[in-house]
This record gives sequence, C-alpha cells and structure tokens, in this order.
Amino acid sequence: MHSNPTADPTLILRPDRSVPPEPPVPTALVDARGLTRVWGTGSTASTALDHVDLTIGAGEMVAIVGPSGSGKSTLGAIVAGIDRPTAGSLVIGGTRLDRMRDDALARWRARNLGIVFQDFSLIPTLTAAENVELGLELAGVRRHRRAQARAALDRVGLARMGNRLPAQLSGGEQQRVAVARAVARQPALLVADEPTGSLDSHNGEIVFGLIRDLAATGTTVVLITHDPVLAAAAPRMVSLVDGRIVDDRVRP
Repeated sequence: MHSNPTADPTLILRPDRSVPPEPPVPTALVDARGLTRVWGTGSTASTALDHVDLTIGAGEMVAIVGPSGSGKSTLGAIVAGIDRPTAGSLVIGGTRLDRMRDDALARWRARNLGIVFQDFSLIPTLTAAENVELGLELAGVRRHRRAQARAALDRVGLARMGNRLPAQLSGGEQQRVAVARAVARQPALLVADEPTGSLDSHNGEIVFGLIRDLAATGTTVVLITHDPVLAAAAPRMVSLVDGRIVDDRVRP
C-alpha cells in the first residue's frame, strides 16, 4: 500500500534533490517606488523627480547619470536620507526611510550610510584625521577610531596630511578626505556624488579603485556622476532625463 504523502506535513519542506537549485537572487537593499520630488507650489512648482522606480541589490554598484537638471543629485540625496520625497516610498535594508522622524533618520544615516558630498562638507576646525574620526564616532565606533581614520587616509594617499586643517588642503585633497570619511567603517550603503570631480586622473583612479574594492566586499554603491568614463566602469548604469529613468542597463 502506498502511503499518503500528505500524512507527513514535513515532506513539503524537504528539498527535491533531483531538481537543480535555483541560483540565488540578490537581496534588494534599495527599493524605491514612485519617488517624486517637487520644489515649490502652484505655478512656480518644479518637478525634480517624476515617479521613479528603482531597485538596487545588496552589493551592487550603480552609476546614476544624466545631464544637469536631470534629477540625479536629487535622487542621490533622497536615497541618502538627506532629502525626502514629495510622494512615493523608499525602503532601504527593510527600513521605510520616507516615514522616519528626522532624529531617527539621522541615527540611521550615521549607522548605515557613507556619503561623499560634492562640496566635501568637512568641518573646518577639525583636522583631516579628526574629520574621519568624527564619522566613525557618529557611527558608534568606540575603539581604535584614530587607527581606523589613519588607515582610511592612507588608502586615499593622504597618510602624511592627517594633522592638516581643510583650509591647508587643496580641493582634490579635501575630496579624498571626504572619501576616506565615507569608507572608513565599510558602510552598508555608500552614496557618492561626483566622488572624483575635483581629482586629477591619477587620484581619480585611486579613489574609484577604493570604491570598487568596497563594493567587492559587499557595500552597495550608488555613484552620481556626469563622468562617462566613471559611469562606464560601473557594472550598472541608470540614466535620468527630466526626472525620469530613461535607461537602465547592466554592463555585459
């Protein structure tokens, strides 16, 4: 007599070894749905983002490109939790960012995010090393902050400039300090707005190599750039025009 397989409910949980397993599907770290950002109201309203849907897998490296005014920096700011959408939803790592209070959002950024700003955003009264250390402190790192800061500066070629104030550094050197601050603790998500914009080709390659290595270790990287060489080097490129995604391609 044949037994009834439904008599043992655990059978449905046992894998069928005769069927090849499906390849793993990358977990979506960033899931944006209908993101819209409108500046102003009424006749003066200007739409920076227009119902953008974007999913980025954990560990992906994506370049966001587009002409000036396309909305790429606005998208980066919203993904980084610096700005909020007028409409739509943003979930990162299972957390609904667009509904968070400002204080909770600030804590989330400190613990999960590395940001490279176009204007560097270094504190002028702190040295290069102290700027990097501050990022570690805000992230909750309690031990060996100085050593980690020095190591991050060394990786961007600034090992000897840790004691200098931002005003004593060139624009390119300040950019590299900002990158060191963003990557020092290997964040889950890195949002970099024109990370090589103030750098010569040699230092640009160093910084991009550092960002690429970070992605290889599992950090999700979102690059905002108008540099076609940098964009082409990213495994995936998303193009925006007038606040809308017009192309999303993975490099073969």
